Amino acid sequence: MIMKIQDVLFIIAVIICVVSSVKKCTLIYEEQESPFIKKYAKILFFIILILFSISISYKLKQVPQGLHVDEAGAFYDAICISNYGVDRYLYKFPVYLINFGGGQSALYAYLAAIMIKIFGNYIIVFRMPSILLSLALLVCFYKIVAESHSKIQALLSILVLAVCPWNIMRSRWGLDCNLMCSMMLISLYFFIKAVKTNKRYLYAITGIFFGLTLYTYVISYLVIPIILAILLGYLFIIQKTSFKDIICIAIPLGILAIPLFLMILYNSNIITNATIPIFSIPKLWFFRGGEISLRNISNNLKNIFDVLFVKDFLNYNAIPEFGTLYKLSIPLVVFGLIKSVKCSIKAIKQKKFTLDLMMVVTFVVIFSMALCIEDVNINKINAIYVPMIYFAGVFLYTIFRNSKYLGIVIISLYCINFVIFLNYYFTDFANTKLSYFENDIIQASKRAEELDKSCIYVENSLNQTYIYTLIATPVSPYEWNENLLINNGIIVQYGKYKFEIPSQIDKEAVYIIKNDNSKINELLENGFTLEEYGEFKILFMRSIEK
Repeated sequence: MIMKIQDVLFIIAVIICVVSSVKKCTLIYEEQESPFIKKYAKILFFIILILFSISISYKLKQVPQGLHVDEAGAFYDAICISNYGVDRYLYKFPVYLINFGGGQSALYAYLAAIMIKIFGNYIIVFRMPSILLSLALLVCFYKIVAESHSKIQALLSILVLAVCPWNIMRSRWGLDCNLMCSMMLISLYFFIKAVKTNKRYLYAITGIFFGLTLYTYVISYLVIPIILAILLGYLFIIQKTSFKDIICIAIPLGILAIPLFLMILYNSNIITNATIPIFSIPKLWFFRGGEISLRNISNNLKNIFDVLFVKDFLNYNAIPEFGTLYKLSIPLVVFGLIKSVKCSIKAIKQKKFTLDLMMVVTFVVIFSMALCIEDVNINKINAIYVPMIYFAGVFLYTIFRNSKYLGIVIISLYCINFVIFLNYYFTDFANTKLSYFENDIIQASKRAEELDKSCIYVENSLNQTYIYTLIATPVSPYEWNENLLINNGIIVQYGKYKFEIPSQIDKEAVYIIKNDNSKINELLENGFTLEEYGEFKILFMRSIEK
């Protein structure tokens, strides 16, 4: 039923877009705002902001169900950094996290560490940086469009941003790379402000934010230099910026990039040692330097449309029935991209710098990079959805200027989609088993700790089972490392936890088992008591329970 509704709304949107594209209507950004918008723009903005705030914070602990494995890793590292100033492997303020061996960007963990220091180590607290930066994204998006174009276009643009499934779903959990879209737009906001005002301190702030964006995801190491090289090169040619302005961006950006550059050299075995004051540069167990390659283009071309508009291979990134931006956004994005490209070409001919040009460059650069990424998915290219939503806003504004009635129809379609999506998300989706998300093991581990036994055997049935036991009962990283055993990159033991089920029965221990039914039966036959926590079973001798 949902798919049929989406198809109908898509057809309506296509018809409206085609009708609007036939009409000769140029974007006139200098036109006077209507009295209604002048009077109620702030109120409408705050209504959208409040609705978005509720949609990304309601039942934050319960939906999505459980913790993603990478989220759990960053959570425990944030706890360690907050309380001890080291990560779980005892690196002092690392510039990059080892996580499970292949690395993880550190900005999210540091932001979460600050929140944990203030409010305590709770899942909701850990997810707050994602919430706050998503709100910052919406605010900056409004300001950048309103200041460059008009308040009505800004309101239409943030409406699409606030109600689209991609933005709501990615805002509700704490994955490091999901910060890239917010940090990129904040950086671009200061960039365009610096160009317009020609104030060098704003260029410096731009450099700082782009530098911090490097700590959100590895793809930014390539995307940011290319985008800046194109935009600054163009601005320099048309004499809208000077060499000194470029230096004001380059210095803070370069300083913030140095630790990551050393990390890459160190983990590529180009240098044998890498140290910087205060922070540390970890040695990864394996370096994923080959994930970006031209060889991935042919395969990604087959999947890129689905990734941009429908879904990827991870069921927590998008719901196929709704897609990333809803089906009705597809024609709006396409027509809006065409219009923005035309406006950009016109701006280049007139030697002007415009928001359209900046968004087109950003989209093209990230899209080109997306084609080169191995196993490209929504997480990895999350920054591309902001320019896509901008293009949708561009054409929605065009429709609105052609016919307010047709514009209201499109707005109504978005609102209908929004209501249907939220209903589905907090009911059916809330009960969906998500890939790499776990909760039962956390509850089982908490119960096992309450039994106060000297040994806890855990069936190693999950991806990085151990990290969930650390979330259940966080120990200091120093205690965790005391008798830590690692075998071929797999944690097999720490403290009283052992992540394998022995053949001999230990009546003084607690067992946490998911799949090994034969061992469960054997323990029950030997007098063990069984308690169930979702997919996991806890077995122990009740006679020795305290």
